[in-house]
Amino acid sequence: MNRHDKWYKLDNAAKIFPPTTTTYDPKIFRFSCLLKDEVNQENLQKAVNLTLEDFPIFKSILKKGLFWYYLEETNANSYVKEEKNSPCEKLDTPLLFEVTYFENKINLEVYHVLSDGAGCVTFFENLIYNYLKIEHNLKDNTILTKSSSYEKETDSFSQYYNPQNKIKIEKKENAYQLKGKWYQDGKLRIITGSTSTQKLKDLAHNYNTTITGLLISLVIKSMEDILSMREKRKPISITVPIDLRKYFKSETVRNFFNVTNVNYKFMKNNTPLEEIITEVNQELKNGLSKHAINTNMSKMIWLENFFLIRLIPLFIKNKVMKYTYKLTRKKQTLGLSNVGIIHLPESCKSYVDKFLIMNSTDSLEACIISYEDEICISFSSHFISSEIEKNFFRLLKNYNLEITIYNNEIDGVD
Repeated sequence: MNRHDKWYKLDNAAKIFPPTTTTYDPKIFRFSCLLKDEVNQENLQKAVNLTLEDFPIFKSILKKGLFWYYLEETNANSYVKEEKNSPCEKLDTPLLFEVTYFENKINLEVYHVLSDGAGCVTFFENLIYNYLKIEHNLKDNTILTKSSSYEKETDSFSQYYNPQNKIKIEKKENAYQLKGKWYQDGKLRIITGSTSTQKLKDLAHNYNTTITGLLISLVIKSMEDILSMREKRKPISITVPIDLRKYFKSETVRNFFNVTNVNYKFMKNNTPLEEIITEVNQELKNGLSKHAINTNMSKMIWLENFFLIRLIPLFIKNKVMKYTYKLTRKKQTLGLSNVGIIHLPESCKSYVDKFLIMNSTDSLEACIISYEDEICISFSSHFISSEIEKNFFRLLKNYNLEITIYNNEIDGVD
């Protein structure tokens, strides 16, 4: 079989993205690597070509069938371009990813149909490593990814789905929805703050929580003075993706995640951060339990395997999924995703400054990534108001953390 004849059913998590993709939320996330030197386009193109040899599924395009969307591998080339668009806009390529550069920055933008954050970390690490080897003629034979092409393209949802797991549908209260005026044309504003990973980790340990638990709690605390008493009657619900590779043996670079919602409702004014953290820790503990993870996976997959559902034409499925997505969004306030730590060989470290990650959204999204002793927290939003982000970074500064803040410039504010 030729590579361009190879096709894949969309993994379970990817099925929701095509029918819910919009101009304002194209379901794109961006990884960026800031280097110490300017990018060499020719060598970056060589690195992309080399990386794709180990990740052939990244040469896929999205196709529409009668009953489902699917991925089809092609022989199309991925051409490196100078960055022209704002972060997380619709891709300017038939492929589901794009590599761009500007001065000393390399960007990888990916349509969520193809991969998730953890899968793209693997691809991006290999891309940056290959670029630095070519650009600086590094004599380094480190193998970052030992998995085969077959392992990378595996649908791990189907592999680990257990139909014996019981499904329990819980009725949840609608969450508080962020409100406010948007930028013209729905432009996305990115505000990023960076600080010491170790100092943030130490702060989290002082509160008996993780970095993710601390940041979730700080986001919630950042909203306390913004919400009216009436608005506080509804819970704040923060959607947190869970990388299932940490719970099941998988080397796939396709989507393999589910989510847990961390819910919190203010019961008084001036709530101590310790109280918020206690509840957040319990919510995370419940959401990350083996039972919860297996139950959520079963909920995601059982409809897909229901015979009658399979026979419904795609245009009807799309309408149902759009409606279901709208109902689901009413249970969510914003999202927070921590993709973890970027790993590169020692030979590369003197050439790299930092890594960033950001995500398109129809609300507010916080994305976190770490490299060496620097953690970068990026908020993306269409809202003109940035009070939540400002409050968040003020809270961090109150703990004597040195925060460097920068954002993209947006014109055309009404």
